[in-house]
Order: sequence, then structure tokens, then C-alpha cells
Amino acid sequence: MARTAATAAPRRAVRLTKLSSRKLATEQRYDANIDRILRAAASVFAEKSFGLASIRDIATRARISFPRIYYYLRNKEELLYLISKRAFEELMRRAEDRLRGASDADTQLRQFILSHLEYHMGNLAEMKVLVREADSLGAHYAAEIARLKRDYSRMLRRILEELARKRGRELDREQSRILTSLVFGAMNWFYTWYEPARDFEQRSRIMDEVYRLAASAVAGR
Repeated sequence: MARTAATAAPRRAVRLTKLSSRKLATEQRYDANIDRILRAAASVFAEKSFGLASIRDIATRARISFPRIYYYLRNKEELLYLISKRAFEELMRRAEDRLRGASDADTQLRQFILSHLEYHMGNLAEMKVLVREADSLGAHYAAEIARLKRDYSRMLRRILEELARKRGRELDREQSRILTSLVFGAMNWFYTWYEPARDFEQRSRIMDEVYRLAASAVAGR
């Protein structure tokens, strides 16, 4: 009896390991399919707009059957919400990583702009959707995205306020809000004119110019 129990435990452990590996592989496939669907949806929304795009368009672009797409997502609005949520979370993660090693406000401003525009250049469809379709979400989803947007905006706002203090100036609440909005406006309008074939080699210069615009606006207060 003792021998049977001793040999059963390793067999059970092997079975659990196999089940765990199988579950992990299933989860990875699920995540990969979600990623493919969200990228396809961003591309379709960027081309056609949220209002004109259909789930069938997205399923075709993602190379997934029309009925099966509903296994992963409930509706078109959820797709827009997840694209926006993922974009803001990735923007914040990248900015936090960049700012962690930045010791002063000038460097932080450069790093924030670099982080934002690097994401923008690599995800033009997602950024176009994020900027253009902000008012297309229903109240529940819109509130969550608005919270993420505020959190991200505060990161830049704090940097601009600190940069002003470093230069012997103090921004009042409205100046801080307006300057933050203007800097984001310069960066977020990027998708309307950026052409990778023409502008990719100029990316460092583009980032430098955005930094100069932001820094000079603070310095001129």
C-alpha cells in the first residue's frame, strides 16, 4: 500500500504539470488572438472610423470567423474601449520607465516626449483611434478612459510645473492646464502628417523640436 501511494504522487504531479502547461498554452493562444483582433480593429477604425466600421470588417482583417469573434469580445464598443485602455496603459508604463532614471525636469520632459512619440510612431492606428474616437464610447467605458487620460496628463503637467519652478517661475492652475493641453495637441496631431517613409529618419529631430516648443513655452512665462 505504501509503495502504491509513493508511486502515485509523482504520477499525479506529472499529470498536474501537463495540465498546467496545457492551460498556459491555451491562455497564451487566447491572449494572442485578442491582440490580433485589437490590432485589426484599430486598423479598421483608423481607416473607416468607429461609426462606419463593422464587426465583420474587423473579423476579416483579423482573419477570424465572424461568429467566433464573439467568443472573445461582446461588441464593437468593447473593442474601442480595450484599444483605448491598452494604449493609455502602455503610454503610462513607457513614461514611468523613462522617467525613473531622469533626475531633473528638463530630462524628464525630453524623456516623456520621447516615450510618447516613440509609441505614436509605432502605433499610428491606435493613436489615431485614441485621439479621434474619444467621444464614441458610452458613459461607463468613457469614464474609465477619462480617468486613465487624467492620470497620464498629470504626469506631463507635473513635469511642466517643475520645469517652470526650476526656471524661477510659477504656473497658475490655468496656465498649467493650457500648456499641458497644447503640448499634447502638438504630439497627438502627429498622426495627420507623419509619413514613415519620409519622416522616420527625422524622428530624433522631430522629438527635439517638440521638446523645444514645450520648454520655450514654459521659459517664456
